[in-house]
Amino acid sequence: MSVSTAAKRKEGFGETIRVVVQALLIALVIRTVLFQPFNIPSGSMKGTLLVGDYLFVSQFSYGYSHYSLPLSLPLFSGRIFASPPERGDVVVFRLPRDDTTD
Repeated sequence: MSVSTAAKRKEGFGETIRVVVQALLIALVIRTVLFQPFNIPSGSMKGTLLVGDYLFVSQFSYGYSHYSLPLSLPLFSGRIFASPPERGDVVVFRLPRDDTTD
């Protein structure tokens, strides 16, 4: 193996790592700030949403809380940019007794 081949292989590996890190950062920003995917766990809305359906939830509609951040970091309390839900909205929330369940 020549020096240039080893250098090209090392450069290609470094580029792959950079692309993967950039993709993860973009996904984290989109999921934290814009939209988050959810799965319907129960049949409470069976007329419109079925068990197992997936939907994307807008994170900005009702403002942000510390639950909007990755790992639910408690950086602040309450909501920022809050607005009340309107009739007909589908709302995803965390259970008050178990903050790990949406």
